[in-house]
Amino acid sequence: MKIKDVIIKPATSSKGLIGFASLILDDQIALNSIAIYRKLSGGYRLLYPSKKSATLERTIFHPIDSATSKAIEDAIFAECKNVFEQGCENDRYDSASVRR
Repeated sequence: MKIKDVIIKPATSSKGLIGFASLILDDQIALNSIAIYRKLSGGYRLLYPSKKSATLERTIFHPIDSATSKAIEDAIFAECKNVFEQGCENDRYDSASVRR
């Protein structure tokens, strides 16, 4: 499995939400709007997009097996480290304000 073009878009921190990720999987499919939350114990966790109806909530997409889940997490968390912990020069976000 090949994961590329991981993009992290910081969000104003709200209830642990710190940003959204998008990526390209196997040069075949784009996955967008993966929410990134900071854990109270440190590190990050991902929530995949879902859609609510009147009676239930369904996840739009998510990894089926643990190997795929780990590969996606590793790619996103590595980019999170670059964006949130190291910051970026000349970015349009104040990187210091999203680092906590």
